[in-house]
Amino acid sequence: MSIDHTRCYVVTCDTCRTTFDETGADYVVHFDTPDEAIGYITEHGWTLTDSGEPRCLRCTARIGCDRDGHDFSLWHPCACNGRIPDHALYGCGLLRFCFACDHHETATLATLPTTAEPHTFGR
Repeated sequence: MSIDHTRCYVVTCDTCRTTFDETGADYVVHFDTPDEAIGYITEHGWTLTDSGEPRCLRCTARIGCDRDGHDFSLWHPCACNGRIPDHALYGCGLLRFCFACDHHETATLATLPTTAEPHTFGR
């Protein structure tokens, strides 16, 4: 057995500095060439900026939501039963989350955003 020193490339998100890890088990993927790295990460959902810097899935989603708006779920009752400190003091409210990124919002029934009710004229 021998131990050799070799040169390799790893990819790090230019926004959050997360290293590309396709398994989610803190396994850093190594590449032989920059072109191989770019091809592989873009096949796995990472993107490149106009100037070629890599962006991870999470940052890509967050930037997309900042640009285009969030894709929110319906409002759901919070089920923390007071485990969130503010909820222990003021009670649980409602929450919704973005399907694309990790953004979420909370509201009480009193502050819940509403939409106008549909109206049919002549009835």
